[in-house]
Amino acid sequence: MDPDHVSHGDIYHKLGTMEGKIESVLVQMAERRNDMNNLFTRMREIETKVAVAMGAVAILSVVMPFVIDAMNPRIHLEQPPAATHAPRG
Repeated sequence: MDPDHVSHGDIYHKLGTMEGKIESVLVQMAERRNDMNNLFTRMREIETKVAVAMGAVAILSVVMPFVIDAMNPRIHLEQPPAATHAPRG
């Protein structure tokens, strides 16, 4: 037998092997694509939640001074007056 001789069977075998490897790579790529899509979906959800939280904080930072001013007669933010009498001992 000639060592350089390649039969049709050898060619079909090698083509089948290559086809199997290509299919395996395509399946792995599809899995990675799904993983990436899931990650991007999670990131979008986190970004949305962070944006909502930042908006709430911004609104609170604008509203809180007005709330504190409106409640000033009812709450005492100043220090209580110092006692004029010395404690008895």
